[in-house]
Amino acid sequence: MTSKELYSQFALLEANLRQNKYLLDTIHLLSDRQNEITDLHSRALTTAPDNPHETNNAVNTTRNKIREVIGLVRKFKHRQIFTEMASVLEALQNAESSFDLQTSQKLNLLKKEIENFSETYEMLISVYQLGEMAHLLSTAQRLDAALTSSIEFTSITLKNLCPETQPNEPADETVEIYLSTKIDFLLFLEKTAAIEQIYEEFCHLCNISPKQEPLKIVKIESGSLWIWLKGNSKVVTAVSSVIEKAAHFFYRNYTDEGKLSTIPKKVETIESVLHLSDELKKRDIQTDQLDDHIKKASVAIGNNLEKLLAGEEQVELNGEVIPLTPHGQQNLIGNKHVRLIEQKNPE
Repeated sequence: MTSKELYSQFALLEANLRQNKYLLDTIHLLSDRQNEITDLHSRALTTAPDNPHETNNAVNTTRNKIREVIGLVRKFKHRQIFTEMASVLEALQNAESSFDLQTSQKLNLLKKEIENFSETYEMLISVYQLGEMAHLLSTAQRLDAALTSSIEFTSITLKNLCPETQPNEPADETVEIYLSTKIDFLLFLEKTAAIEQIYEEFCHLCNISPKQEPLKIVKIESGSLWIWLKGNSKVVTAVSSVIEKAAHFFYRNYTDEGKLSTIPKKVETIESVLHLSDELKKRDIQTDQLDDHIKKASVAIGNNLEKLLAGEEQVELNGEVIPLTPHGQQNLIGNKHVRLIEQKNPE
């Protein structure tokens, strides 16, 4: 498994754990109630260990607290809790085969705690008895610890795999490209240079200095090409857009001989594929005086898009896999993260 594939698996898992917020908040609330009861018992044992009256008070207080929690649980959204538990279990199941034994064992502990909580929760809401509630509280406390540990573990792993990523970094300032085909050193240089050239061409069209706002590396990895770059938001979104348009063009024009078609060399035809004028207008760039610049840039961008995508069956762009060939499409059918070309109307 490549670092990119590992990063993607951990990113999906972390996102799933964090997005099921109602479940996380519910578990944490129940865990806090269990902590309150534990503290109550500890104080009773240490302040009056031989006083039956204090012990009885602690027991009665505990019962009252458990009754209060039962009242809270009755108001919970039970269906949402079970739905979110199922979502986390599915994410753990999907990730299990991708990780090494040690990581799988750690995540399997979380899986078991969720299953234990699910069974206990189901039992409680069928009877609403003190004993079942007490059992659920202790189960919730263990699950809360397991969830917190797992979220921290995935976050640390992602940070180690890609140290330059920043939390809540604006998506429109970055472009992430992954080409899974194994490439040699010279081809690696050619493809990375192609991305740089496309960025610079758009900088000039947008009257932005590529020296003042250069592409910065978030992550770059060779073998297969994983490149994650940060730059000017207008330019980066335009770069992403033309890569996507080129990918769709290659798919639609794949030849019967099994070769990628080439982007046309005529300026007018290139414009019909890449829509550079429209890309600039979307970013409030006046194009009336830029006709010659757009013509020259369109040829250069088209050539560099060919260099970038040549020899590939698919490209992963900003987390979305786009097939370039029918064979690449077949390999991706069934993957819910894939955009099917025939479902997209060409612009």
